[in-house]
Amino acid sequence: MVHEYNIKPIAHVRLLNGQKRKSCTKDLLTDSYYCFSYKAKEDSDIAGTFLCGTYAANHFLELIQLPRLMVFDPLVSENVGTRKSNGTNRDRGLNDTWHPTAKQLFNAINLIVICWEQVPGGVLQKIKDEIEKNKNREPLPGQIKAINTIISRDRKNRTLQQMLDDLRRNNNMIRDFHFNLLNESLIKNKVEPSFFGY
Repeated sequence: MVHEYNIKPIAHVRLLNGQKRKSCTKDLLTDSYYCFSYKAKEDSDIAGTFLCGTYAANHFLELIQLPRLMVFDPLVSENVGTRKSNGTNRDRGLNDTWHPTAKQLFNAINLIVICWEQVPGGVLQKIKDEIEKNKNREPLPGQIKAINTIISRDRKNRTLQQMLDDLRRNNNMIRDFHFNLLNESLIKNKVEPSFFGY
């Protein structure tokens, strides 16, 4: 597969109560899982995303020579995370200072992965990569607008906060997430901030 497709990790997230996800290997995922984007090397129109458990994901990451990702867990505080990296964690700079707007956008992207069974690929993965590389800078307005547009495609027409409220029915320990800085950026750039919520 890695010879025929460009594969990149989008996120490594926790599976929540009430959620069922199937791996690309057809196994039922039970704990945390990775979401990858793929694009055919010979035909860029062939693209999408797939999910897999950490065992398969770690093998993919070895083949494409990328480090493991830290688990994004919406049930715990930001200072607590699962790190299994042997010193190669991509988010080694856990204590690096995040720009507050960049952190809100990073959280929003990870939450889309958690809330949706079918995750959009290329744009989401590209923006996440860019904000992780520049975590101490304010995201570009176009990046925030792009994620706002992706959220607008929710099948139930929910804001991200409404998606979180739905998850809280089976997961009352989900921490509070705020997107006020993202909304302020959208308003400043004359874009209707309809999809992040408060």
